[in-house]
Amino acid sequence: MNFEVVPASELPFTEQAATFTAAFAGYLAGSMEMDAAGLARFISLQGADLFYSRFVKDRNGALAGFGYINRTANVPRLAAMGTIPAARRTGAATHLLAHLLDEAKARHDQAMVLEVFEQNGPAHALYQRHGFRELTRLFGWRHQNEAAGAKRNDLRELNLLSALQMNSAPAFPEIPWQISRHIVAKLSAVRAFSLGRIAVVVGDPAVPPVRVHAFLGEEDWRERKELMSALCAEFSGCGFFAPPIFPENFGNEIFAPLGFVREPLNQFLMRRDL
Repeated sequence: MNFEVVPASELPFTEQAATFTAAFAGYLAGSMEMDAAGLARFISLQGADLFYSRFVKDRNGALAGFGYINRTANVPRLAAMGTIPAARRTGAATHLLAHLLDEAKARHDQAMVLEVFEQNGPAHALYQRHGFRELTRLFGWRHQNEAAGAKRNDLRELNLLSALQMNSAPAFPEIPWQISRHIVAKLSAVRAFSLGRIAVVVGDPAVPPVRVHAFLGEEDWRERKELMSALCAEFSGCGFFAPPIFPENFGNEIFAPLGFVREPLNQFLMRRDL
């Protein structure tokens, strides 16, 4: 089957949203109903760039799938990819992914990264066939936080700009874009708290469960765990939720020791050097 690849910047948001909704119907992480406004919010939070993002059309000119690209310096990230049910197993996804990789090579990009659910076998296999390798597993964690602990007098709140100015290691692309300083710069209705050299950015504690967005500052696992413990004590009674974008060492060093329970779905962080 012949396919045509077109820039996302040339397509109305209504058509993009309809294709997105069709592609993610029945998705293992839950269907995503998308309208134009919702897609605009998704693109903003994912840092996707319509100039680099692409849609694929079938031989009849109908939209069959998409690949949204977030490009940070010379490392593009495949922020979302999907094909509509009728276009699966037709070669549309393979054609589109190969096209995106060819364009990245032509730009002299260093590597392409992505996240894929380990339980999504067809997608995982597609990326492996195109040379992506697994860097680490990404897990989600949840904590009911019902017991009150001792509060820390040295826990302090700071503004997001101050949190962003803290040195952080490792950084994207060694960690997922969604828990890096890049996502923090785009968030709203969040708060940042610190102990010493470490900061954590979370959702509004008035709206539980409180989402854990990112850790900033030095890579000191003991201090990170102490900070998360202090936050649980500060907002006892509020549940906490860390989505499945945290590398497994975060779970081993922070979440599991504090009594968080692992979520059933997990992802791979994958990379293809160019």
